[in-house]
This record gives sequence, C-alpha cells and structure tokens, in this order.
Amino acid sequence: MMVTKKLQRFDLKVLLRLLTLMYESGHEKRTNLALNAKINYDTCVSYLEMLEFLGFVIKTNRHYAYDITPQGILLCKKKLDVTFDKKYNDIPTILD
Repeated sequence: MMVTKKLQRFDLKVLLRLLTLMYESGHEKRTNLALNAKINYDTCVSYLEMLEFLGFVIKTNRHYAYDITPQGILLCKKKLDVTFDKKYNDIPTILD
C-alpha cells in the first residue's frame, strides 16, 4: 500500500526549479527530476501534479515521464530573462 503525501503549501522556487530543469532537459522521469532538483521523491510527485494541474507540464505514458508545455516554456523564458537582467544589470560597462 502506497502512502500519498499531501503538501500543505507549495514553494514557488521549487516549482520554478522543476520547470527550469524540464526546460533545459526536455523530457524527464520523476525520479531524475527529484534527484536533480534535490528534493524528496514524494514531494517531487506532489509538485509535478501541481504543475500538471496548472498546465505547465504534461504527463506522458512512458514510464511516468513529464514534458513541458508551451505555457511552461513561456514561464521559463520570462523567469530566465528576469534572472539574467537582474544578474547583469548592475555590472558597469566600459562606456559608463
């Protein structure tokens, strides 16, 4: 008998970390996502269910793997653009 874990709240950083991993690698199994995101497997499954509910990922029939949807790709691109701008906006250039 498998015990399912229900999360009381979701951390947005973990959701974005999972999405970013899927954006970079494309098609991933739940186990690999949990290992690469450095979170518990049961927690990862709960987060993936939430991402699927939100429409950012879709579960494939092959070995519990997930693919990122076009909406998930858009969110990742926006997140990466904001991170890039925040990281490199404060660096002075030669022309300044």
